[in-house]
Amino acid sequence: MQNLYTIPEAARETGIPQSTIRSWLRRHPEVFQFDIHVVTDEHGQKLWTESGIELLHSRRATKTATDDDAEIDPESDAPDLLESLLEEDSQRLANEYYRQLPGRTLQRIRQMRFNPTPEQRKIVELSFRAAINAGTEHLLLPTYQPRFLESVDETD
Repeated sequence: MQNLYTIPEAARETGIPQSTIRSWLRRHPEVFQFDIHVVTDEHGQKLWTESGIELLHSRRATKTATDDDAEIDPESDAPDLLESLLEEDSQRLANEYYRQLPGRTLQRIRQMRFNPTPEQRKIVELSFRAAINAGTEHLLLPTYQPRFLESVDETD
């Protein structure tokens, strides 16, 4: 079970004032997702999850949190918040993508070789033919190249 934090505990954990956390939650409902970042207990109290605390940390890192943050225009603040979240998430996704890519690629290649769909079977056959043709061309050229050159000399 993950830890849950009340707003005062989240404020202590992140160093962000309680009023700022409340205003962010109220002003940016599209960013702070319920059941992911915030949950509500049986008494209606909002509790922050560990991923919510991480999000608050990243939010604080992008903009200094102050008590008067609630007075800032939400229209001008939302793009900054969204940009910082998108940048951080896209970087994590890119890193994870490239971490998993080699293993997944090998897994798909094995599947295509040992249990292919009809479309994959055609792709594999064409690929093998192209590889054989490329190899054959490479092997035959040194053997026949002198003959081609001799026939060119004879016609001159």
